[in-house]
Amino acid sequence: MSCAFEEDLTAWVDGELPPPHRARVEAHLGTCAECQGTEKLLRLTVARMAELPAFTPSPSARRELLARVDALPPTWRERLAHLLRPGVLVPSAGLAAAVVLTLLAAGRTRVEAPALEEWDPGALEVAANLELVEDYEVLGLDSSEDLEVVENLHELGVP
Repeated sequence: MSCAFEEDLTAWVDGELPPPHRARVEAHLGTCAECQGTEKLLRLTVARMAELPAFTPSPSARRELLARVDALPPTWRERLAHLLRPGVLVPSAGLAAAVVLTLLAAGRTRVEAPALEEWDPGALEVAANLELVEDYEVLGLDSSEDLEVVENLHELGVP
């Protein structure tokens, strides 16, 4: 059904619409066959539901159902609420603050890098030709002899 009044029919059948809106729905029902059919179906459903016997679960069925609900994994909201409890949040915040202070203190003590002249010439050559070394690793050339070739590339005049 694609009528604009279809959303209001259940409330109209239940008597939940305010008087001005109720009058508009009643006027529409006099002209729309689809809404009349839906209204009849809703009234029949309400009448049949009223005929059903009342259902009261047994205590054992209730216990079983509650046990199943308790066994369900917690929702994201429950997990977040658990993490934001003071008993979890305060120690975590304290740990985070200690880590930040440690990093700040470590950042103030600088370790001087060795001068470029102090570096091993072979290591500098490997660093200068890192892309080539990576290519050798892809090819599986990882023995010490292969690395010696890479270290001595400067002797071959390779830019």
